[in-house]
Amino acid sequence: MTYLLDTSAWYRSVSHDKSLPADIRRLIQRKNTQFGLSIFSLWEIGKKVQIGKLDLPMSLDRWLDHAVSANITVLPLSHAIITDAMSLPDFPNNDPADELITATARIHDLTLLTTDRLLKKYSHAKVKYFRAKNSKPGTAN
Repeated sequence: MTYLLDTSAWYRSVSHDKSLPADIRRLIQRKNTQFGLSIFSLWEIGKKVQIGKLDLPMSLDRWLDHAVSANITVLPLSHAIITDAMSLPDFPNNDPADELITATARIHDLTLLTTDRLLKKYSHAKVKYFRAKNSKPGTAN
């Protein structure tokens, strides 16, 4: 495993893959390529649905079953991840989800695939930033 999908990259790969740049779409669609996903991304999607910021084409339960495909390993939170998230050096925002997801990438030595511009130049983690095409309100940004 080389990459950790952030919530937006994961959501887009499942529900709006045309919004991914061609190189990122090819990477995610590669056969036999395994991706990490923080358990917190599942919560983040659920929370966005709950508060009305995200509409899914099916129930949350069914969408999550569909979205966690065979090439995705859901990585649990651990003491190490929580501790790292609490002490990220020079972290560019105050978003707990970003902190936990970035810490997950660091602890598992994975490159974070993200659409988050604030993380683009974060030098204390391996980050591969990409700009999503046709970003719309109601997506998991």
